[in-house]
Amino acid sequence: TGFARAAVVAEEVKNAKHNVPRAMLLSLGISTLVYVLVGIIAIGLVGAPQLADSNAPLIEAISKTNNQISIQIITVGGLLATASVLLTAILGVSRMTYSMARRKDLPHILSKLHPTFCTPYYAIWITGLLMTGLVLFIDLTKVVAISTFASLFYYAIANMAAIKLKNGKKIKYKIISSLGVSSCFIMLFFILFISPESWLFGSLSLIFGTCYYAIKKRYKRKT
Repeated sequence: TGFARAAVVAEEVKNAKHNVPRAMLLSLGISTLVYVLVGIIAIGLVGAPQLADSNAPLIEAISKTNNQISIQIITVGGLLATASVLLTAILGVSRMTYSMARRKDLPHILSKLHPTFCTPYYAIWITGLLMTGLVLFIDLTKVVAISTFASLFYYAIANMAAIKLKNGKKIKYKIISSLGVSSCFIMLFFILFISPESWLFGSLSLIFGTCYYAIKKRYKRKT
């Protein structure tokens, strides 16, 4: 989901109206092409059934070449790719945390910017520490499942919000957003059978968030 990070940091981008859509489309197109090519090559080397049963499918595929240098390159590449995903996650989540803190939905200290770099350094540190804790102390398969549930849910909300935007007579935008909502809910439906725990924890988080906002809204009215 790294392509969506470009939208999250739009405030920090020059000429965002022009550059952010281009960045999202280019990154999505390039990553799709790379994924398809890697998949075709891997299936061609070992076959789909063997890849499906492997815990390290790319290593399994490249091992067929009997080239140790290639195996090492793939291993290092996998580590770098994982690190890049974590970095983009910290980038995106910290900016969302900063935005929520700026709206006073989270503690105000998280909206503070670094005096030199103008980055939300408190939000970055908190996000990084939380992610480190998740990696060290919680089963990553559960973390990934819950993260997928959350991502699909907020993508669905984003698409529903896009449907409400006034786009004049450009009905195509509403059609695209409607397809996005449908796709998200279809995938959420499949996750229910693949990982019921992600639905449980995700639903509990949504209930907690709803209660938090309801209490916060009532408190604002009283004050």
